[in-house]
Amino acid sequence: MSLGSERDPNVGLQQDGATFTIPREPVRRRIHGIETFNVLRGGEYFFLSSLSALRWLADDQTGQSS
Repeated sequence: MSLGSERDPNVGLQQDGATFTIPREPVRRRIHGIETFNVLRGGEYFFLSSLSALRWLADDQTGQSS
């Protein structure tokens, strides 16, 4: 089930008076006045190479032992 035009309350900025619908059976629940839960202050990109890639980088590519 998709969010349609609604935004996830845990991710991103919410507009004033935002609404979020929780699909339930037999009756859905609608929450009004959702506020922004998380505020982005900055961003980082983390990259961790695999051990095999680190070994390949550390390997002497010239074929000579050090």
